[in-house]
Amino acid sequence: MGMGHGRAGRQPLGSLAVMRVRANFAKITLGVFAAVSLTACSMLATLPGITAGAATSSITGNPAWGLTVAVATNAAVDAGVKYVMKRFSAAEQQEIANAIAQSVPGEQRRWQVEQPIPYGNNKGRTIVVSESVNALTTCKKALFSVEDTVDGKPAEHWYTLDVCKNGQYWLWAQAEPSVRRWGSLH
Repeated sequence: MGMGHGRAGRQPLGSLAVMRVRANFAKITLGVFAAVSLTACSMLATLPGITAGAATSSITGNPAWGLTVAVATNAAVDAGVKYVMKRFSAAEQQEIANAIAQSVPGEQRRWQVEQPIPYGNNKGRTIVVSESVNALTTCKKALFSVEDTVDGKPAEHWYTLDVCKNGQYWLWAQAEPSVRRWGSLH
């Protein structure tokens, strides 16, 4: 019993069809890697989506399925990266808030955060400028720095910040993206 144009018979795909799929997949993968090498890091986050879409399109022979898989994979990878970066930002903000909470006005203290992967391991200093106590909470106005290297030389970038006591924890008073109350709006 013959099926389809190539008469694959009882096999799901004839050997010629399998070779075509492999050849198409190789061409598409090579094209993707060439495009990524030209665009470097800006394209790196979309690489899994492009690869999954190309593979799906090659295997199914349906570009619509390939596009659907590419978009879904890209969205999942993007959401995952945003989640991890949000967690990194929250950990850094909490370390800075903890350093400020332990200080009195005029005192200088060092802060440092080490992430589970070697990315975003920042450090710097905090200086508490003033403290205000009212009926609702206690807040501290402070300066904090992030140490960096610019042109091979150490540099410190300074920022201002207000932290307030919320129960037993000290938190940033500014509405930052990692603050839980923003939910999915960031």
